[in-house]
Amino acid sequence: MEVKKELISKCCKNNRRAHNELYKQLFSYVMSICLRYTKNYDDAGIALNEVMFKVITNLEKYDLEKPFLPWVKTITINQLIDLNRKHTKYEEVAYAEEHESLGFSLNLSDIEYKDILKLVAELPEATAQVFNLYIIDGYNHKEIGTMLNLSQGTSKWHLHKAREILKVKL
Repeated sequence: MEVKKELISKCCKNNRRAHNELYKQLFSYVMSICLRYTKNYDDAGIALNEVMFKVITNLEKYDLEKPFLPWVKTITINQLIDLNRKHTKYEEVAYAEEHESLGFSLNLSDIEYKDILKLVAELPEATAQVFNLYIIDGYNHKEIGTMLNLSQGTSKWHLHKAREILKVKL
């Protein structure tokens, strides 16, 4: 999917039809990210609208020479993290006990993407966020720690915990 620069230019001139067209073009892309970071479709829809508002109101800051979708993705992820901060207080989690590796092989082709998303949505919020940021979005633990106001060790712990929980559920 590519968003045309002419459409972005029209949006910068506050053209409401262009805003609507941009919303339609970005809907599925942004919604797929929102669904990974929220617990249900309703929360994802609310987040999507807030993200789209932020994208449209900040278009004048966008550099037309750079790719548009990565810019939107960055805004989306940052907005989702900010929204989650408003609703959740993170607690440092103590490592109660270490579990041995559950070691198993899994053929991911047997599992539907939507099923994996459902399992990730069942994780504790901070753990799900770290999992999404690290595994799906490719951030490192230092970046995740900065984004979520966590230490790198806590970020690693959340990732480890997510993997443990998902191994058991899968």
